[in-house]
Amino acid sequence: MKNFFIISGSSGSGKTTLLELLSRDLNIEISVSFTTRNKREYEIDGVHYHFISEDKFNEMIKDNKFLEFETVHGDLYGTALESLSKYIDNNKLLFLELDVNGAISLMNHYPERTVSIFLSPPNIEELRKRLEIRSTETDTEINKRLSRFQEEDNLKKEFDHKLINDNFETTFENIKNIIEKHKNEDLNGS
Repeated sequence: MKNFFIISGSSGSGKTTLLELLSRDLNIEISVSFTTRNKREYEIDGVHYHFISEDKFNEMIKDNKFLEFETVHGDLYGTALESLSKYIDNNKLLFLELDVNGAISLMNHYPERTVSIFLSPPNIEELRKRLEIRSTETDTEINKRLSRFQEEDNLKKEFDHKLINDNFETTFENIKNIIEKHKNEDLNGS
């Protein structure tokens, strides 16, 4: 059975917004990762991320609490093993928004239980525009995110599905169809 639907891709590709709408529309929970980065004004601790100190994060690493963790743009992000186990044990579905390396780690750890979707912006110019419009990063942080674009884009071949988010409604429907297809395959034993 597929338990985990991973959405990954460049910062600014629309992952978070799509995931929130898909979660509501399909009644699938979203995994809450741990991070050491600063909380943005609109974010809620325990809803968007578990915001913790670097010391606490390192303690969790030492105690083998993470399935995967990565340093992204200078901050640590991780997916707790315990949170994934309960979805497998209860045959429940879970959305995960992960950076590309974290997604690949999860796909390698649970190959029979994951469906992976790589989301790309139409091009790097559009990505820059989206990052500037959301006004949550400095110019230095935007440039750091843009510098990872090619590296992340080169890894999209590892994903089950690759989508370009050039039209929000179309991308939303495409992801919804991918999820429904996999849910139906599981129900039919395919």
